[in-house]
Amino acid sequence: MDVCKDAQFVNGTGGVLPVPFSHSQNAVGIHWLRISFPKQHLAELAWWCSQLWGEMRADGFGLWSYDSRLAWQSGVSLNYDADEERSHRVHLARITLDCPGSALDEMTAPDLQALIEYASLLQGKCSRIDVYFDDYERFVTFDALQEAAERHDFSGLIDFQIRHGGKRGRAGHTREEVSFGKRGSCGNGKYVRWYNKELESGGEFTCDRWEVEFTHKLADAVFKKLAETAGDLEAFATLCGALIVGCVTFVHRTHEKNISRLDRYDWWERIVAILGKGVSIRIKRQTDSVTGKLTWIKQNVSPSLACLKKVFVSERVFLRWLFDICREGDSRMSRYSQRLAEDNEGALDYEHGKLLTNTGVPYECRVS
Repeated sequence: MDVCKDAQFVNGTGGVLPVPFSHSQNAVGIHWLRISFPKQHLAELAWWCSQLWGEMRADGFGLWSYDSRLAWQSGVSLNYDADEERSHRVHLARITLDCPGSALDEMTAPDLQALIEYASLLQGKCSRIDVYFDDYERFVTFDALQEAAERHDFSGLIDFQIRHGGKRGRAGHTREEVSFGKRGSCGNGKYVRWYNKELESGGEFTCDRWEVEFTHKLADAVFKKLAETAGDLEAFATLCGALIVGCVTFVHRTHEKNISRLDRYDWWERIVAILGKGVSIRIKRQTDSVTGKLTWIKQNVSPSLACLKKVFVSERVFLRWLFDICREGDSRMSRYSQRLAEDNEGALDYEHGKLLTNTGVPYECRVS
């Protein structure tokens, strides 16, 4: 989906219309969407996707350990568990819609914006969304960006990777890519990459692409901000551009530690001038607490403990080992954890499978 920012096409009522498809205008857009929903919305989501991408097929090849899915020729898939008990146990009664870039490329800007707004109304929770900027003016070369990365003249992300390659019998590179940050669980929810799209597309697109892959909580925050544009395509496009320049910046580093006082690279200044002031998405850090630790143990550690319990010769030996592990952990607690333990020492009781306060009142802790 492209939303071009260099030109506006307006109808008689003043509403913004999608700019006609172009291979020569700078454009911003969305190139991947992955959203989960309560399973109760399966039928209406299937109907909506069929209006956008045509006939669907059902098969038993669900992604992310789902046992079923509905799939469209475009590559879109709606993944779910047919078995209700398994749906609740494995996926908390949620389904996942996955829309790859190839499918979103087929959509008009209003249709994609409507999809995001509709998904938000259905209590959608986004776990991945890719935002891009196609630079047809080609403000920076691969060599210049590689040099800036190797000099560590960037801020907002820590790591960088350089990728380029060629083919036997062909002069020059057939791939040029520079990326910043890390993907998946090793990253912080944002991964930026620049690549030569002309090489990647075999000459079909004569531009370079800046792309930000948002994941986890950052993805959901971006998704909700885009949903709030509520039919305003200009606001949608502006936000897409601002999200890109809000993730990373390129400056000439000196001994000055305040990034805002450093001079930006000229080519980055020109990009910022087009995309506007950056929007930095921040997630409120959850306060660590007794409740948080109990929930984390329940959700992440209990399966491993259950496994190990069966390995020991008896429950008594297992508990002896567990107490030794706790004693070892006692010496390695952070200052915050020590303070948390001191402030809440002796505060909890446990009886008949329920947590209680030391006064016998049920302790409100979501550990299910």
